[in-house]
Amino acid sequence: MHSVLGQRSVKENSYLLDDEYRILMQTLCQASAKTKDGFYPKYFFQHTALNIISLLCFNKRTDSVDDPFYREFENLMGTRFELAKVTNGSSEFFPILEWFPNTKFHNAMIESADNTEAFLGKLVKEVIDDKDKKPCIIREFLLKKDEGILDDLDVIYLADTIFGAGTDTISASLTWLTAALANNPHVQSKAHQELDRVIGQSRMPEVSDEQNIPYIRAIIKEGQRYCGAIYLGVPHAIDEDDEYNGYHIPANSVVILNQYGIHMDEKRYENPKEFKPERFLGFTGSSAALANGNYENRDHFGFGAGRRLCTGIHMAERELLLGVSRLLWCFKIENASPLGKDGKPIPINLDKIRNGLTVWPEDYKVRFVKRHDNVEKVLSGQS
Repeated sequence: MHSVLGQRSVKENSYLLDDEYRILMQTLCQASAKTKDGFYPKYFFQHTALNIISLLCFNKRTDSVDDPFYREFENLMGTRFELAKVTNGSSEFFPILEWFPNTKFHNAMIESADNTEAFLGKLVKEVIDDKDKKPCIIREFLLKKDEGILDDLDVIYLADTIFGAGTDTISASLTWLTAALANNPHVQSKAHQELDRVIGQSRMPEVSDEQNIPYIRAIIKEGQRYCGAIYLGVPHAIDEDDEYNGYHIPANSVVILNQYGIHMDEKRYENPKEFKPERFLGFTGSSAALANGNYENRDHFGFGAGRRLCTGIHMAERELLLGVSRLLWCFKIENASPLGKDGKPIPINLDKIRNGLTVWPEDYKVRFVKRHDNVEKVLSGQS
């Protein structure tokens, strides 16, 4: 997993990320032109993230959120993440519950696994049958299978891990952050000023601009802290008895990183309920670099912690940089909620969530308003 998602692989596939996030901006332009009432952007973000992962894994992409492949994937992952949420694993924390099995849940898990294996199995077969033998991650896994290192299910579930981790986390992060920006136009204004000063209006931001747009970087870090895609980290297991700060942790215990709890800790982040990118302006290192240092110096814990830190952290950081910087370069994001008594749109309620393995905000509506006349020219390559 590290070999196919590490820094080297991300750099080699940077053109792919660049293309897909350009297409995303074009799609948002087109969708915005069709309605003045605004729309929920989740599915556009999810479609872009899916295209990136499916191109990397299978050399496959789709053109629209209406494509049957995307619809099948969205339904499949929605069910998977709902079943996989921590609260459905109560027996892991309270062993006595194993004596009271939830047959309905157990059968749903089996059905979900069968559907996953069928869905991804078809895609793996397409790679096997590809006469051109185009390079992709699955082809590398198949080579490991030929060497006897992996078997058929290993290939499918490694692909499943990449699909799940590489699509919903990124798209949920962008969906949350879009809502936070709509609620905080003053943050957008500062970002627009930085982008106009550093990038100008004749080209879009590139990865190479990262060090020159510190406020955009701070927005991304604050987004991961303030409204990250995961509240409770992926469960870890402890192999042997341990002691930590006076707590005895028995062997075979399940340990979970409470990311939301850390991110809302007033001792660590002043006024944690406030969306304030400025708190991260002094953080010049990437989240990947900071995650491998002293925990007290970390920016946020959105990618987990320890040896099981998210393998795709380098890919995720690059996607978030392109996604957020280009959204703000192209658009002013307006809250399209009904007006309140003060004549202003009612703020999007970020306390209303859809809780699964990943956490989503409840449906909301925003408008993506082009910031200047050059947006469409640049997106089409005319400028």
